[in-house]
Amino acid sequence: MHLYERIYEDLRRSIDEGEIRPSERLPSIREVAVRYGCNKLTAQRAFDLLAAAGVVENLVGSGSFVTFPEPPAERSGDFSAARLSEDFFPFEAAGRLLAEILAEERGSVFSASPPRGEPGLIEALARRFNLPSSSIVVTGGGLQSLDICRRLFAGRTAGGTHKEPRILVEEPCFPAALSLFRPQSSLPMGRTGPDPRDFAAFFSALRNGESWSAGVFYSVPDIHNPTGSRYAEVTKREIVRVARELDVWIVEDDYLSELDPSGIPRFIDLAPERTIWIKSLSKTTAPGIRIGAIVAPPSLVSRVEALKAEVDPGPAAWLQFLAERLLGSGLIDGELRRTAEVIRQRRAELIRLLNDFPGLSFDADTAGYNLWVSAEHEPNLAQVPWAEGRRFGFSPEMRLRFRLSFMAIGEAEWPQALKRLELSLQSAFGSPR
Repeated sequence: MHLYERIYEDLRRSIDEGEIRPSERLPSIREVAVRYGCNKLTAQRAFDLLAAAGVVENLVGSGSFVTFPEPPAERSGDFSAARLSEDFFPFEAAGRLLAEILAEERGSVFSASPPRGEPGLIEALARRFNLPSSSIVVTGGGLQSLDICRRLFAGRTAGGTHKEPRILVEEPCFPAALSLFRPQSSLPMGRTGPDPRDFAAFFSALRNGESWSAGVFYSVPDIHNPTGSRYAEVTKREIVRVARELDVWIVEDDYLSELDPSGIPRFIDLAPERTIWIKSLSKTTAPGIRIGAIVAPPSLVSRVEALKAEVDPGPAAWLQFLAERLLGSGLIDGELRRTAEVIRQRRAELIRLLNDFPGLSFDADTAGYNLWVSAEHEPNLAQVPWAEGRRFGFSPEMRLRFRLSFMAIGEAEWPQALKRLELSLQSAFGSPR
């Protein structure tokens, strides 16, 4: 092994084992050269390998920094995408609704929508999710909502000095949120949520040690992605108490709550003045229905509108009209009832399959479209048919986790997909018992 390869392996190990975390700076090329007794060109070759592997970003004049995990690639016909297949969408009934919209709304279908969204859709969202219509802003889906939240807190100033927000997330965490928010730290996700004491300790330490512009906590508290677990009510109430005490904002990503309502109050119910609530309809309708919503306190609604307008005015009027009627007609509720049995059956089939592999473990008592699986070792496969755990967090143990998402696969594809998964599990973890 050449020296630059050994340097690469040593630095890569430090990154993989969490000694150097995302956004942290690596030792300089000069420092590495001195440590290994080599010239700077040899050290540079090691850094070039790290950059080629996508684990560091080399910034001229600033140094090399560990990158945040990229979201997993979503492939058709496997278990990588955490969404609902378009196969379950009620196309014929939706087509009739769309024909009615074209006949009744005529030119309005292709007009520009108001800045906050079509009033009828806003009212339908308010009724469905029991939220104040005056605080709802319609967006072009979950990713636009996340990006607006990121920009909402970025670049705020204190005393004329630029200050970045201090952001905390769960671990594991929705990968797109990791990429967009670039958090300073994470809290381990337990069966009833993260430990509120750790939440308090993180923000208390910042309050005692530095000035900040905003403290932000991103969470998926109900049918968590990827684990499928839920926050307990006592956990939510304690996080709210600390958030009020330490001036922390909560970004509540409502991923799939209507799939299996828990009756537990949301953060937006417990602390509406401190919560930004976001929702994407594509997770329970079809991937192409790119409609989302943000609910913010009244003092922030106009700012959310402005940030939305800077990038994209939002979904087309005809799609908003269709979403309004899908919600009002009960078609979406009917779809969810129909898919609930499919979810139950597929989850049971996956559990039976996974139980054949003694080196794999998981919590079967969860909800949603995913199973979060732990393995005794990393799979040695060129391509895996699931979402790798390293995409969901920073800790070394994430490399031993993976998410199986089982509802993006069409009904006709399911038997073959399940068989392919079984063969991949055998290749990665040995023959079943």
